[in-house]
Amino acid sequence: MVLRPFRSSRPGTMPAGLVLVILLGALLIAMVGSADATLRQSQAKRGNSGWRTDVAEGVAGVADFLHLTAPRRGLDDAMGREAKTQSIDDLKNELAAASGSDGATATTTPDPATLRPTLRTPTAANPLKLWVGGDSVTETFGTQMVRVSEGTGLFRSTLDFHLGTGLCVPSFFNWPEHLVKDVLPKDDPDVVVIMFGANDGQNIKMPDGKVLERFSPDWYAEYERRVAGTMDLLRSPKNDRVVLWAGPPPMGPDTKTHGMDRISNIAWKEAQTRPWVHFVDTWAFFTDNDLQFKHSVLMASGEMKGLRQKDDIHMSDIGGTLLSWVALDDLKAFVDLSGSKTQPTPGEIRPPDVKERTEVPETVPGAI
Repeated sequence: MVLRPFRSSRPGTMPAGLVLVILLGALLIAMVGSADATLRQSQAKRGNSGWRTDVAEGVAGVADFLHLTAPRRGLDDAMGREAKTQSIDDLKNELAAASGSDGATATTTPDPATLRPTLRTPTAANPLKLWVGGDSVTETFGTQMVRVSEGTGLFRSTLDFHLGTGLCVPSFFNWPEHLVKDVLPKDDPDVVVIMFGANDGQNIKMPDGKVLERFSPDWYAEYERRVAGTMDLLRSPKNDRVVLWAGPPPMGPDTKTHGMDRISNIAWKEAQTRPWVHFVDTWAFFTDNDLQFKHSVLMASGEMKGLRQKDDIHMSDIGGTLLSWVALDDLKAFVDLSGSKTQPTPGEIRPPDVKERTEVPETVPGAI
């Protein structure tokens, strides 16, 4: 018997196999394009754990890497399907009402002279609570931060990253609201380690529909307000919490991620007037002597090691480990960590002459 290829008896019709392929392809595109929303729903229902969340994180990671979620967000925006979120000022006023103060006090930056945090000395029996979170760049960094910090025996740590997020599009994910409504009440961290920026080099759409062009004076003013407001929301009324605000590292020259030097400068400036916030300068550790992006750098061991993944945006495991030790070293200015059970190896840190900058400029020549 001779098998013949299927041909439809009706002219102009499409073979059933091709129809199936097209339908499956459309379904896959829809699934990937909506991956960010799927992940948020899964995390909300299952507390960041479970196989469904693992699958959602995998799909969302691919979508985020390939920038496939942008069309879905654009369509939602065009059709007016924006999430209802609270502004930073609303959140400040809610906190003020809960504490018995007035709204004017809540929206005014407190006197810095009285607000340097005091943290108790942690022990294995009584560790500090550390929370680390941010965007997708924080995924590997945060994973290593949890591992390194808990390895000291002085911390109980929590990781909370959300792909494709930042401070520019609260309708997609409202970080200030999440911090105030979810993180602080649930985790009550002694130490907050946070990083934004990789998704913030974009225009800002204001609630009234006005669009602030990326890095314009109006954009700067609004982004500074959001950074400052988030820092204020993270302050503990008892002055017993330290916020380590890590600037985003420089991105590779072939990426579409721009302005990390500008975003770092904004966060550094706002941290200077807030004693409970310490800016962690990532830039020096992920660059050469001229502060230019390097995928691989010289470590204290004399080895060249790659600190970034292939996309030149996200960190490798060793990059996340390096930044974790930088953050813990900065934390020593606030708390005694001499009881640590572990110390970094030369292969996990940069040479001693590589240090954080004392001033963070608005732009770095040669940076994208």
